[in-house]
Formats: sequence, structure tokens, C-alpha cells
Amino acid sequence: MSFTLIEGGLADAVSLRAELRHPSSLREPEVEAWRSLMGRALEPSVYADPDFTLTVAQHLADGQTLALLLVWQEGLRAPILRGVLPLRLPARQGLAGRARLWRLPLAGTAEAAVDADHTASVLRAALDHLRRSPLRLVDLHWPDLRPDSGLAVALGEAAGSTGRRLAVTDQAELPAPDPAPLTLPAGRTSLERVRDPVRLRDAVEQVLVLDARRGPGSLLADPAAATAFRVVTRRFAHRRQACVDLVRRDGEVVAAAVHLATGRHDTIWRQAGLCLAQGPVPVPVPARIEAVVTMEAAGIPRPKPGRTGLRRLLRLRA
Repeated sequence: MSFTLIEGGLADAVSLRAELRHPSSLREPEVEAWRSLMGRALEPSVYADPDFTLTVAQHLADGQTLALLLVWQEGLRAPILRGVLPLRLPARQGLAGRARLWRLPLAGTAEAAVDADHTASVLRAALDHLRRSPLRLVDLHWPDLRPDSGLAVALGEAAGSTGRRLAVTDQAELPAPDPAPLTLPAGRTSLERVRDPVRLRDAVEQVLVLDARRGPGSLLADPAAATAFRVVTRRFAHRRQACVDLVRRDGEVVAAAVHLATGRHDTIWRQAGLCLAQGPVPVPVPARIEAVVTMEAAGIPRPKPGRTGLRRLLRLRA
């Protein structure tokens, strides 16, 4: 499907097209286009990075029907990727259902990468494509939005400009994790930051050992999660965008933290081991909302479903 936008009365039109793809079908040039998009994203997040999203889709799909909604702009030499929305689609073909932005395992939030300069038009193209698909989608469910975020504002603009209904509800807060115990062995404390990709592999194993003390909820208790954890850190380390902080007391590792980065945006992804000191009173996490936008645009009849390659998409399971 093609979508043409005239921006600000300019003579040149921005031509956008959207497609649904199974995560495993992306080729390396498309993955590179995704990485390039991360530098232009309205709300950069390590969890929206292809090395994170594609890894958890491969190892932690858990039988769900997943798809990537890609929005491209036609360029002079090659198309430019303007948006990536990881979606969870209805499991049964032919029944009306809801597409959901996928809440990524090991991240806990739903993330999308959308070009900051074309946000509203990318979302309009995405909604139009989903409406015209033969999947009989009724609406798009988007959790984990901050009310004042650029994506939330753009989603409202995209819905309003096409006459779509947008419903917004408060999102229940996730329970805060139990604080780590403050019991420390006596001795000298040292901190080491591991960046070298070779040494980082050993540091990741130390993180997993510490994390295993959590019991049934640990990564090692779920082999698929542990594999995804190792692969994500290895891929980010290959780009020199991962590090592990190891805290030792008399040579023994007692605490660790894994950092991932997309550009300048550093994120502490996972922590394990002992809490070393009582920090300041935590800042309240900003409230989140859940948005549901209808696929139908006012005054536009829904086309009859036709034969399409998306039927094969629904049969694929990651």
C-alpha cells in the first residue's frame, strides 16, 4: 500500500508505503536501515533496536503471531525506513481482532521506532495499511505510552486527522521489585567496567550466576530467556554499545549491572546481586496510558479481503 503526504504545502510529496513482515524474513540491508532509523527516532530506546527486538522475537515469541509493520519512504536510490512497529497479531485467521504493539520480553514495555521528522504521517500510513489488510483487524492497541510523549501526541494527531476513534485509559502500574538485601561481606570493595567483547562474555555469565539467586524467576530458570540475554549482550558488545559493571568485595563479585546503549542513550538493562548502599528516595515513575485506535477512518469504506502473502505470515510462528 502507498501513502502520499504533502507536507506544509511543499511541492514535493513524501511517498510512504507500509508492509507487514515476519521478523525472521528481514535481510541484512533492511536490518541496517532499521539501525539507521534509530539515530532519527523520536523516542530512542535500546528495546526498539533491531538487535534487541529481533533477538527476543527469535527466542521468546512463545507461539505468538508476531509481525513487524515497516513504513518506508521512496528515495532516489534506495527506500528509507521511517518506522518500525513490532506487533502481536490475532492468532486465528479470519476472525476480527486487535493488533497490539508487542510488549517485549526482557524489556517489559512496548516499543516502536518512528522517525522524528515524519511521526504523524508514519502512523497514518501504518493505520491505513492495517485497515486495508485482509486480517480483519478492528483496532490497534498501544500500551506503555507516556501521556506527554511525542508518540502519544502524534498518535492522537494521526487518529484525529483521519476521523478515527481514539480511546485512552490509565494503565495499571507494575509492582515495584523487592529491594535487594543490604548484607555485605567485610572487606575492600572495587568496581570494574567490562567493555571488551571477549571479556564481556565472561562478565555476562557472572551476571547470570548472581541473578540465579532470585530462584524460579531468574534468567537461568528459563533457558530461552538466558539464551536471548546472552545473544543481545553479544550483539550490542560487537557494536561497542554494551558494558557490564562488576562490584567485587575482596575479589568476589557481589553485584553487577548490564548497560546497553543506542547512540548516546545508555540504559541499565539488568541488575543482579546485592544492593551496595541506600540510595536517594526513588523518583516516581511517570504514569503510563493505554491507547486504542480504530482502524476505520471516517468516510472510507473497508475493501473486501483479497489474496495476499499475509496469509502465509499468519501461519508462521517464531
